[in-house]
Amino acid sequence: MKTKSEIILSSDNQETRVALVEDERLVEFHIERVEKKSLVGRIYKGKVQNVVNGLRGAFVSLGLRKNGFLPLVEIPEYEIFEPELEIEPAGKKRSRKITISVGQEILCQIVKEPFGEKGARLTSFVYLPGRYLVYFPNAERIGISRRIRENKNRNRLRDIARKIRKENVGLIIRTAAETAPEEDIKNEYMMLENTWQVITKNSEAASAPALLYEEPSIAVKLVRDLFTPDTKSLAVDNEVCYNEITDYLNRCAPNLRQKVRRYEGSQPIMEHFKIDEQLAKALERKIWLKSGGFITIDQTEALVAIDVNTGRSAKEEDPERLIFSTNLEAASEIARQIRLRDLSGLIIIDFIDMQESKNTERVITELKLCLENDRAKSDFSRISRFGLLEMTRERTKPGLLYILCEPCPVCDGLGRVYSRTETALKIERTILVKIEALRGRQVKLFVAPHMQEFLANEWIDNLGDFVKRNALSLEIKQDTNLKPIEFKLVTDFMP
Repeated sequence: MKTKSEIILSSDNQETRVALVEDERLVEFHIERVEKKSLVGRIYKGKVQNVVNGLRGAFVSLGLRKNGFLPLVEIPEYEIFEPELEIEPAGKKRSRKITISVGQEILCQIVKEPFGEKGARLTSFVYLPGRYLVYFPNAERIGISRRIRENKNRNRLRDIARKIRKENVGLIIRTAAETAPEEDIKNEYMMLENTWQVITKNSEAASAPALLYEEPSIAVKLVRDLFTPDTKSLAVDNEVCYNEITDYLNRCAPNLRQKVRRYEGSQPIMEHFKIDEQLAKALERKIWLKSGGFITIDQTEALVAIDVNTGRSAKEEDPERLIFSTNLEAASEIARQIRLRDLSGLIIIDFIDMQESKNTERVITELKLCLENDRAKSDFSRISRFGLLEMTRERTKPGLLYILCEPCPVCDGLGRVYSRTETALKIERTILVKIEALRGRQVKLFVAPHMQEFLANEWIDNLGDFVKRNALSLEIKQDTNLKPIEFKLVTDFMP
């Protein structure tokens, strides 16, 4: 599904933010901070620390805080399968015995960021991405993006790839190459080949672990991957980034140079284009649909659950038509939210049950259609007997929720805290444990402001009976530094 898109890029000394807008709706948001640059794409000379047969992989030292994990299937002796590409073999498959041992030095590349307690995910199918090509120095194949649909263009690009590709080198022809001149594609191939030769030379001289290659800045990388002839404009608010991007485009896509403009408005660029406003909504659990229905998104580390509800939708004489239209609208919004929040792993969608199977198929088709522009790979199952749609989406980095937010210091990410009643009872139980030391003494109870209000109003009768029953002199004090469920007892006689 081709749509006119806009790219908005903001950069300062602390971070670079990139927003992709399609049909005036924010669909992707990328952020990179100076202190935490993306590791994806980096090539290392690593050292094997441990081989785990049960996991069919090895842990490799890269010189980072945690070792990376290299599955055996990510070693070039295995066959590669890329469902998004139409691949033809570029040579005969060589059969070699797989050997990997502790202490072995190995060339590998990060394909997934470290996440939580997990280290980076690695591959030995190292690759160098360009605007038109992806260069594989140890994978003999030619792949063409399925987004290039016209056979005439596919045949032209396949012929070019066969002509420029050297023996034992694999190529993927990217979507941006569809209308690119042969000379531009050839020049990029030579540039990528030269880069690989430098990496190889540095690898021979380096001792593992060593960093050999890293991707360009997020500004150039996303322009390389997102900026297409269908892009209406690219607005940049930083002069250094603007010059960096225009220099890059002058070298590889001069026809797009005129679409880049330097933003010099008085308002911050993200506020001017209403990106911040849309971003705030992307963090909400409930998303309202125009029809009055809504979807809810609950995200965990391993699974995302999405539920569709009719909500305030107008009543229809035909319930099936109401449910179908709500599900159809929800499918479009779910696809947008998946891309925007960068949801990944297992995603379970609970659409509203429909009676007619053709309506169910139409909703699923709409979801897939709206994900056509998504660069991450997705796979879908059939609707289960419980009416759930299961899908998976490739994870390369933590999603938006994990980048922009951190666990709540009060609930530690649980999303719930003990009720005020339970906290009041816990205070009483704590006092009872120390009752002999406290009885007859002046005791000060320090609590958070909202807890003081609860004890002084709703819990006052219970507290009065407790104090009288245990012969206590209790004074309640407010402490704004305490969390809602915290409290502190102070007395000169506390042990």
